[in-house]
Amino acid sequence: MGPSGSDSTSDRPPFRLDRSGGILRLRARVPSSREAINGCVRRVMRFATRCGCAGDREGLEIALREALANAVIHGNADTPGKRVFVRCYGENGVGMIVAIRDEGGGFDHESVPDPREGERRFLHHGRGLFLMRELMDRVEYRKGGREVVLYKACSDPD
Repeated sequence: MGPSGSDSTSDRPPFRLDRSGGILRLRARVPSSREAINGCVRRVMRFATRCGCAGDREGLEIALREALANAVIHGNADTPGKRVFVRCYGENGVGMIVAIRDEGGGFDHESVPDPREGERRFLHHGRGLFLMRELMDRVEYRKGGREVVLYKACSDPD
């Protein structure tokens, strides 16, 4: 558990957003369906562009798709009527935070095996958490594993 009571992969966020300043916000309740993932990714990517954090578009999009798919498929068990809740906060030139929460029972992210080890390398699934950690600046798991928080710092324009 991190210092704020959240499960996390490192001790500190890569940046702080000034909540009193010009923070951009996006909130969405997304139907828990595989079809809804594309529309949600498009909305968040437009948000990332407004924040100036879309420098690594491909990496950000992959991490978002993995987080949303995990929420729909694993968290909500493909159950119609359930929702995925998405919150984004960003500040131009600083970074963005994306929180994705499902209505499932949660999970222990530390118990998920490394997809690079042994026979797991040959599986066609099980790489989502690994990809999110590799592609984002920081990943936190909260609410007993029902929420993942992705941090992405803005790239320098130079």
